[in-house]
Amino acid sequence: MKPVLIRIPEEEYELYKELAREKGISVAEFLRKSARKVAKVKVKKSKKYSIFDLGTKIVFKGGPKDGAVNHDKYYYEFEERKMKKYFDKYFKKKKSSKK
Repeated sequence: MKPVLIRIPEEEYELYKELAREKGISVAEFLRKSARKVAKVKVKKSKKYSIFDLGTKIVFKGGPKDGAVNHDKYYYEFEERKMKKYFDKYFKKKKSSKK
C-alpha cells in the first residue's frame, strides 16, 4: 500500500473515528472503503489474516484488557482456532467424498 497524507478538520476526523469504531475497523480502513464506494472501485477480498487484523478484532470486539502484555498468547490462540476451523472443514469434505 502507498501511504497518503491528507488534512481534514478535527470535527470530521472525530466523526470518522466514531463511525469506524462502530464498524469495528480502523479509521484508515473506513476512509479506504468510503473512497472505494464513491469511486465505485471493487477490491478482491483476501481471506488471509494479518497481525493487524487481529488487533482490530480484539480491541473492537470487547477483547481482553491485557492484550499489550499477552499479545503472543492471544495471537497464537487466534491462529489455532483459525487452523482448526480450516482442518475441520477440509477433512469433513475429504471423509464425505470417500463414501
